[in-house]
Amino acid sequence: MSISSLGIGSGLDLSGLVDQLLAAERQPKQQRLDNREADIQARLSAYGSMRSNLITLETAMNRLAGMDEGRTASSSDSGRLGVVASETASPDRYTIQINQLASAQSLASQGVADADTALGTGTLTLAVGDGEAVNITIDSSNNTLRGVRDAINQANAGAQASIVNDGSGARLVLTSGQTGAANTISLTVNDGDGNNTDMSGLSRLASSNMEETSAAGDAQVVINGLTVTSATNTLDNTIEGMSFDLKGTTEPGSNITVEVGQDREAIRNRMTAFIEAYNTVIDQVNELTKYNPETREAALMLGDSTVRGIRSRLSAGLSQAGGSVGGPFTHLVNLGVNSDETGKLSLDTGAFNRAMDRDLPNVVSLLNDVAGGMSSTVRGFTEIGGLLDVRTDGLRNGIGDIARQREQLDVRMASMEARLVRQFGAMDALVGQLQNTSQYLDEQMGALTAMLGQNRRR
Repeated sequence: MSISSLGIGSGLDLSGLVDQLLAAERQPKQQRLDNREADIQARLSAYGSMRSNLITLETAMNRLAGMDEGRTASSSDSGRLGVVASETASPDRYTIQINQLASAQSLASQGVADADTALGTGTLTLAVGDGEAVNITIDSSNNTLRGVRDAINQANAGAQASIVNDGSGARLVLTSGQTGAANTISLTVNDGDGNNTDMSGLSRLASSNMEETSAAGDAQVVINGLTVTSATNTLDNTIEGMSFDLKGTTEPGSNITVEVGQDREAIRNRMTAFIEAYNTVIDQVNELTKYNPETREAALMLGDSTVRGIRSRLSAGLSQAGGSVGGPFTHLVNLGVNSDETGKLSLDTGAFNRAMDRDLPNVVSLLNDVAGGMSSTVRGFTEIGGLLDVRTDGLRNGIGDIARQREQLDVRMASMEARLVRQFGAMDALVGQLQNTSQYLDEQMGALTAMLGQNRRR
């Protein structure tokens, strides 16, 4: 019997009664499961947010742990001279003149009627500077100016070939792939016509028969009165720890000023980013573990061992020692890093600046050591298989357990419903029979009464 057919015999709302009994049985169990799942989901969300904040903190720590003293470098004319300085560069001031840029040699052949004119066959031998010579075969398949250009470019011999039409005809132009006076182009020909030096056949392309349109030259720079030459327009370690990018020459008597200093602003910025990231984590921990004694309300993770462990280990990391042996600074507090009653950090910029003035290498060394140790600690929380992973896996297992309990509850409710339907169905049928019997008796009594009444009237 289905629940929808209950009450047909008795006329009672038995289906509604079954629904109420099922709801009364399900509701408290369902509520407990809902509350438990909501709690687990809230904890999962909190752990996820905490992981994100810890990863941000770890990134800030890694930037401190991998930091060097840093250098700033500026050029008074960056359009002509670019400059980069590493930590090995000494803070100083330099006066620079750029008399000449490094240049690459270019050669141009005599003009021919057009790029598809046959030139002859043979072998080209191409070399640039002291580079390896490359042999290039020219035959009937590529013996035009266009074919020679393509063959040279495909050979990757250190020179680039192109075709220029200058009004006198098509000319093959070779340009060295390297600047510098030593990187000149050598192109010799083994001409198929037997003469390797004349102006007919393939030999017309020999470098000795070509016009130099741009000479190979070294860069020439005067740094603080000392003349420096370079085959390229990039000067690396001409001054230790510095790299110069030569972009244009200076006017006679005109100098470019380069200044190199300590990059203290970068250190301050990284320190500030670390403190902000640390305080974000502490704010979250405080919010998750707070307790209001007036309302007796506890936050979601009050007493949570994982959250307590994160805070205590971060606090311990702040107090570890570091820095250069015998240096003036051994702890972050020596650099002006202070904490308040909530555990949040602040930076006394005046004290921090004075520490950098006194011994910048020791400041950097101390930050490297402390941040490196704390980063390792945080990584133990955030990495795959770390503490947060273990905790969230356990919570997800709890979600799975709740899902299984929901399925079991559904099965029990279905069984209970079937049992109630059977019981109320049997009762409904019995009541229906009794009602039918009662109706029959009422009818018989009515008929008997009527008959007796008729007999009295007679």
